[in-house]
Amino acid sequence: MRAYLRFLLFSGSVIGLLMTFAWWRFRPNRFDEATSTRSSIQLPAGNNAQSTADSPIRFSSIAKEAGVDFKYYGGPGPQHFMTEQNGGGVALIDFDQDGWLDIFFTNGSNFERPAEEVGSTASQRLFRNVTVGNGEALRFEDVTETAGLVSFGFGMGCSSGDYDNDGFPDLFVCEYGRHHLWHNRGDGSFEDVTEPAGVADSLWAASAAFGDLDGDGNLDLYVANYVKWSPDEPACYTQHQPPVHISCGPLGRQGQPDRLYHNLGDGRFDEIGESAGIAVQDGKGLDVVLADFDGDRKLDIYVANDTVENYLFLNRGQMKFEEVGVSRGAAVSAEGTAMSGMGIACADYNGDGLLDLYVTNFENEVNSFFENLGGATFRPVNSQLGLNPVSRPMLGFGAVLADFDLDHYPDLFVANGHVWDLRSLAMGHSYEMPAQVLRNDHGRRFQDVSRNAGNYFQQKWLGRAVATGDLDNDGDTDVVVTQLGQPHSILRNDSRIENKSVQLRLIGTTASRDALSARVVYQVEERTWTLLIPAGGGYQASSDHRLLLAVHDNTTGKLTVFWPNGHEEVVMAKDLSAEIVLIEGQR
Repeated sequence: MRAYLRFLLFSGSVIGLLMTFAWWRFRPNRFDEATSTRSSIQLPAGNNAQSTADSPIRFSSIAKEAGVDFKYYGGPGPQHFMTEQNGGGVALIDFDQDGWLDIFFTNGSNFERPAEEVGSTASQRLFRNVTVGNGEALRFEDVTETAGLVSFGFGMGCSSGDYDNDGFPDLFVCEYGRHHLWHNRGDGSFEDVTEPAGVADSLWAASAAFGDLDGDGNLDLYVANYVKWSPDEPACYTQHQPPVHISCGPLGRQGQPDRLYHNLGDGRFDEIGESAGIAVQDGKGLDVVLADFDGDRKLDIYVANDTVENYLFLNRGQMKFEEVGVSRGAAVSAEGTAMSGMGIACADYNGDGLLDLYVTNFENEVNSFFENLGGATFRPVNSQLGLNPVSRPMLGFGAVLADFDLDHYPDLFVANGHVWDLRSLAMGHSYEMPAQVLRNDHGRRFQDVSRNAGNYFQQKWLGRAVATGDLDNDGDTDVVVTQLGQPHSILRNDSRIENKSVQLRLIGTTASRDALSARVVYQVEERTWTLLIPAGGGYQASSDHRLLLAVHDNTTGKLTVFWPNGHEEVVMAKDLSAEIVLIEGQR
């Protein structure tokens, strides 16, 4: 009898292994496409190849000379843990409110040698902007210890927002196994208030975004969670001989529900994801953006999911949301298949006043560009915009839409880099990949101008998060990129600028003081342009909360502000000067 039972157990184990192998060998296209026989960075010739035309967009890589020498700890290693492939995040945050953007980086860890054993270099880090004045060279200093931010963990994304309306931006940090909410005391230091604020959790958080989702004047918090995983699980292998160790992917893994923390207005949050309708069980979230996509003056939620449909949660009021991604055309590719959603970029790319979405995907999957047709109805237009050939060979992570050359049309920046090192297969695969900058041709097409945009784009990286902001206050948009295996990068914008810019800062009074997701429509010389204060996006990133308006000299304009609490305010600006601070209700 015992022998028979042993036989049954052995047979069941064999069948289970065969079923697992069959699933692994014949599962959806993420792995098969990643191991197809072709070069992963060779671009086809023709209209969609890299442009050789002269482009005004230029960047200079200056991190080291600016005093920022930071390398993410716990990146890809011989054990191929799943936590090694996705981090880490970046926030551009003026934490001391001196008018200069500072830089916060999350940091990683390692199961074999935890970050605590390494010491302060493996902590999350805060670099204060100590540039002397406009026109001077950018300089930063590490103030992590004096700011009280020494902390160790498997850091992923981060989000900046003034959740208590005291005038100083706070930080939320996503990690594998826990979260951290850092309250800005206003004296140059932070306090960990995770437990008393009610936002502690053990799920694998990837990205987060602050935003006032119920219009009560307080920033709520959305946390996109990834998959259920344990370091006890063995590494995965390719089917080739000899097999290649790789970090396991999300296919076949249980997704984790996202979290929605409602701000109670007294420093505490209440997690209401299930009652709000956002706690969908099969989500595998990697990035999130909050914005009003249907024009009803309530903030909606868009989530990029890995290997399952992306989510579009329309705000129905009273903290209730309806998931409509498939029916509104923003959940799957043009072919109707779920993609490997990584990063999100959100902006009005063609000047029609509607907010559009760009989502990065896996190698051999094209990145998706969803044009908003009105009423939060979308259609994929990446093919029409010339984006398929330049994105298919890449594995995209962070992405932003920003007007780098101040011609009114937001350009694309994409950080690329694989999660698997397949070079030993000798099949033309790239591991590190070049970043890309694609110039927006007046909302008609995007042209890859990376070749002439600076030396940074001639190198290859394991690119991850992307954040944008005017670091040197010279009136154009700079970029910070996080990378695995190499120090993070600061890209100073040295583009030839045709127009000048006006820096606009919004301060809410009845709306949240930090007016995240506010839309600004400005009319100049009979043209109307729409800008969005970012809340989320960039993949594990948080960008500048100030806006740059492209204008001509001696320009008179009309500004219409749609505050995140639904209020509309019109301001006539007789002189659009270099800096405008708009306080809600004070014209």
